Amino acid sequence: MKKLLCIAAVTAYGSMVHAADWDGIPVPADPGAGNSWQLVDSVSDDFNYSAPANGKSPTFYNQWSEGFINSWQGPGLTDYHNPNSEVTGGNLVIKATRKPNTNQVYTGAIHSNDSIQYPVYIETRVKVMDQVLANAVWMLSSDSTEEIDIVESYSSSRPDQTWFSERMHLSHHVFIRDPFQDYQPKDSGSWYTDGRIWRDQFSRVGVYWRDPWHLEYYIDGQLVRTVSGPDIIDPYDYTNGTGLSKPMQIIVDAEDQDWRSDNGIMATDAELSDPSKNRMYVDWIRVYKPVTQTNGGNSGGSGSDVSVSTDFGAFFATGKDGSPVAGDNVEGFNPSGQGNINYNTLGDWGDYSITLPEDGRYRVEVNVASPSSGTLAAEVTIDGVYVGQINISATGGWESYQTFSLDSDFFIGAGTHTVRIKSAGNTNWQWNGDVIRFVKVAD
Repeated sequence: MKKLLCIAAVTAYGSMVHAADWDGIPVPADPGAGNSWQLVDSVSDDFNYSAPANGKSPTFYNQWSEGFINSWQGPGLTDYHNPNSEVTGGNLVIKATRKPNTNQVYTGAIHSNDSIQYPVYIETRVKVMDQVLANAVWMLSSDSTEEIDIVESYSSSRPDQTWFSERMHLSHHVFIRDPFQDYQPKDSGSWYTDGRIWRDQFSRVGVYWRDPWHLEYYIDGQLVRTVSGPDIIDPYDYTNGTGLSKPMQIIVDAEDQDWRSDNGIMATDAELSDPSKNRMYVDWIRVYKPVTQTNGGNSGGSGSDVSVSTDFGAFFATGKDGSPVAGDNVEGFNPSGQGNINYNTLGDWGDYSITLPEDGRYRVEVNVASPSSGTLAAEVTIDGVYVGQINISATGGWESYQTFSLDSDFFIGAGTHTVRIKSAGNTNWQWNGDVIRFVKVAD
């Protein structure tokens, strides 16, 4: 009983969410038949708090870290400098200034603590700076081999930079690190223009990363670019047939890029010291996952007509507890591309955002498949509280799915919760996962 009380306390607190700046703005992408969009709180931020340039704040550090995702200090003449980012006036502010006594540029950079993975929609409302520098909101895998650019803008008011100031670069990269090779699309459609000057106003820019081979780009809610298929995602097979498949962190920064500064297109001291030109403003960043949700309008009673489901492949973060298993080359859950996960070994886990429409007692179910003998299990944690372990029996094959559930139901409050599912037991090769389901059984 004590465990259930802890869960209720955590989830009741978690359901008290303030109105976000993007409330009332629909997600423009289609989540798919039978699906709805569910906010991923851990990587969404409306920046309605204070985080000073030096020291930031606990609210900031709960979701973000300063600097790049590793020790790299940036391209070209860039030198990432923690005090050049702050949260003030309802915005994340990224500044660019001269590094004293050098030709380098101090710029702000932050990155999300958590990673996200397809299928996912990410959108930001941003006003870029008046500089020859790149202003960017982008995503990158931890090994720096896969990248999706959401915002990439060079919006200087210099007369010779008009072409760039009118365009938003909507693109992606796949890399081989050694020897270094970089592919990104070069088609004219990757430089979007609709007549606006991007530094003059806030604009909404979003990407629907539907699967490893499909990206959709949205400007102010309108679909403006679709990139789909191996011929444009990865024509040289740098990803060995997997496409844009790896979990990625969100990065917000400004950069001097050497393809510009090596050709004499560099920020001047005057531009870098002008507060009207050296700041990028990010009003908000929101991230959504498509989830299967069925709500029959229950008004009481058994609650059996309220069911919330999500694909096992729809995790927003993944990892592994314990030692690697021979033959398993993916750390954490491995998405199959069809919403499932496979190659799941002992200790692999995934984090999911689940939004429950009503308070009540719920049963947790998993639809899984495995021919493995030995002990198979799925450990369930909700909002950091251990709930229990689902015992799983061999189903006869890796594609022979059956449903298993926790032995006991429990009370949980309405709202969005972080659910972690981890493979457990004593068998190295565990189970393939199809669906996670919360079924309301009582008020």
